[in-house]
Amino acid sequence: MDLMLKIRRHFLIGLLFIGITGLSFADDWPTYMHDNARSGVSLDKLVLNDLDCQWTWQSPAPPMRAWSDGPQWDAYSSSGAVPMRDFDTAFFVTVAGDNLYFGSSVTNSVHCLDVRTGREKWFYHTDGPVRFPPSYAEGKLYFGSDDGHVYCITASQGKLLWKYNPSENQRVILNNGNLITQWPIRTGTAVLDGTVYFAASLVPWESTYLCAVDAKTGSDQGKNRYKVAGGIAPNGAILASQKYLYLPQGRYSPHVFHRQTGKSAGALKGSAGSFALLTQNGDSTGIVFGSAKFSAWGSQLTSSGDKIASYPNGKYLVVADNTSYLIAETFSVETTKGYKYNYRTKLSALDRANGGAVKWETDCDTRRFGIIHAGGMLFTGGVGKVQAHSTADGSVLWSKPVDGRVRGLAAANGKLFASTDTGRIYMFGSSNK
Repeated sequence: MDLMLKIRRHFLIGLLFIGITGLSFADDWPTYMHDNARSGVSLDKLVLNDLDCQWTWQSPAPPMRAWSDGPQWDAYSSSGAVPMRDFDTAFFVTVAGDNLYFGSSVTNSVHCLDVRTGREKWFYHTDGPVRFPPSYAEGKLYFGSDDGHVYCITASQGKLLWKYNPSENQRVILNNGNLITQWPIRTGTAVLDGTVYFAASLVPWESTYLCAVDAKTGSDQGKNRYKVAGGIAPNGAILASQKYLYLPQGRYSPHVFHRQTGKSAGALKGSAGSFALLTQNGDSTGIVFGSAKFSAWGSQLTSSGDKIASYPNGKYLVVADNTSYLIAETFSVETTKGYKYNYRTKLSALDRANGGAVKWETDCDTRRFGIIHAGGMLFTGGVGKVQAHSTADGSVLWSKPVDGRVRGLAAANGKLFASTDTGRIYMFGSSNK
C-alpha cells in the first residue's frame, strides 16, 4: 500500500475511535477515566518540574463503599480473595476548564471545586450516595445516585435541569449502612450522540433497567431512546462504542448490549470484576476486563465469545501507542506468622503488534491501584505515593507522597489529580498556572 494511503487510513481510523468513544484532543478530563472507552489516556501535556502539591481536599470520612471487600484469603482455593466490586474506593474526578467535579458516597452529593485553589464553589445534594464522577458535556453534568435517579444539572452553578427514575417502585432497603432504592445507579453515565446511557440494578434476581435518554430532556421516548428490563447486576462504569454498550457486573463477566436498541448481545466469557476499558485494533473495537486476570475481546467476536488474549495476575491496564502497560500482582500468605500477606507488583509494557510480547518489566516498590497515560508518561497510584514512570523502561521519573492508597488518577490542563481511599483529593501543578 502506498505510504500516503497508509497514513490517511490510520488517520481516519483514529478519527473513528475518537468519535465512538468520546475521546477528544481537549485538555479536559470530562468523565470517569477520561472518555466513554474508560481508556485512562490523555493528550494533555504535563511538565514534571511543575507538579507540586498545590492543595488537598479532605472528606469528613473515607468513601462509604457499596460493597465490602470480603475475606483476604480463600482457604478453599488456597489463594488470595480478589475484590470483585471495588469500583467506588475513592472520589474519582471530572475536570472541565477551571472546575473539578466529583461524586461523594459520604455527603450524597456532587461537589464542584475551583481547580486552582481547591475551594468549593457549590454542591448538589441527592438522596443517596453518588459513586461515580459526573460526565461533562456541553455545559451540563450527568450523574447517577443510589437514590435511583440520574440527574442533569448545569456545570456552572449546579442547578437541576431534569432527573429521571426508571423504576416506579420507591421501596428502600438497607445496603452496607445506607438506605437506598432497590434500583440504584451504579454504572455512572456515558454521553454519546446526544444520549445518556446508564443502568439501574442491585441484584440479578430483580429487574435491571438499561436506559438511553435524551441528554436535553431526560426522556426515554423517541428514536434510539429506550428503557429495557433485564436480569443482570451491573457494578462498574458503563462503556460505550459505536455499536455496543458494555456493563461490568462485578462477580460476573460483562454483558454486552446493542447501543441503538438496548437489546442483549450476550455475555462475555472470562474474568469477572469491575475494571474494563475499550481498545482499538485497526478498525475494530475490543474490550479488556477482569480482576485477578484480564481477558481481551473484540466486539466483532462478542457473539462467539472467542478469547483473544489474557494477562495472568493483571490488575490494571492502560493502552497507548499500540502498547499495553500492565500492572500485575502476585499474592501469597505466610500462615506461620499469623497470616502475613505478601504482594509483589510489576509494571510491564506489552507489544500489541507482536502478540503481547514483553518490551520491558520492572518491580514496583509498593502495591499499585491504578494507572493512566498522560503527557507521554505513565502515572501510577501506590501506597502513600503517586509516581510518574518512563514509557521506555518503566523507571520512576517523579514521586510525591500522599495519605492513603491512590485509587483514582486524572490529568487535565497541565495538572495531575490523585484521589485516595482516605477521602482526599490532591492537585499537583504549578503555582503560576
